Amino acid sequence: MLKQMRADLYKVFHRPFFYLLLAGMAVLAFFVNFSLSKVSSTNSVYDSWMIVLLYFLSWPVLLMPILIDLVSAEDYKEHTLKNTISYGMNRTKLYCSQIAVSTILGVLVGIVALGTYCGSSLIFLKIDPSFTTAFTADFFSRVGVSCIGYAAAIPIAAFFAMILQKNSLFVFAFYAVIFLPQLLLKLVHLSNLSKYLLMPQFSMLAAGTNRQMLDSSLVFIITAIFFIILGAVFFRKKDIC
Repeated sequence: MLKQMRADLYKVFHRPFFYLLLAGMAVLAFFVNFSLSKVSSTNSVYDSWMIVLLYFLSWPVLLMPILIDLVSAEDYKEHTLKNTISYGMNRTKLYCSQIAVSTILGVLVGIVALGTYCGSSLIFLKIDPSFTTAFTADFFSRVGVSCIGYAAAIPIAAFFAMILQKNSLFVFAFYAVIFLPQLLLKLVHLSNLSKYLLMPQFSMLAAGTNRQMLDSSLVFIITAIFFIILGAVFFRKKDIC
């Protein structure tokens, strides 16, 4: 499994798209804080970081299909998985290695994006009394729990990428699964069940208590385990041609 992970990482790191993704995220993070500094001289680092919690916390989930696509798209398109399996690679380990590599890529993207965002906010914006050590610790605690949610979204994307094997279809299915259940529950007047879904956790994390952070972590972990097991079962039975 580790050998397969190294091979996948080597493949991704020797292609330009991943570096374009890193650069794009860094530029976007830089631009947000630059814009805040130009919109009003009263905007502070505290305001910038609160924007992350209130508005941006769920956005990284939208990138998860891209990470899976970077790792597995060529294998499904060129039908090279059968060669890997024919050399004796366990199917479950192969499937899990794709998820693990995508998670590693997500960590790298997150470090670059968050590092650039926080760094540029300190460069462009003033520090006011609200920006305390306690606030900083609380901010990174909430972002840290959210990262578990981003990681939980990767097995969902991996499952649909494996089942559908077409970029447009699996991305559409991924977005449908993470967004539609909440809307459907609202339509049938069961909105209270939304607290067990993935996406609503991010809005609850923005201002939730420590107990809410724990509850959201459990939802994320259970979601990840469910889709990893489901995907591994389907992958073991799938006809690889």
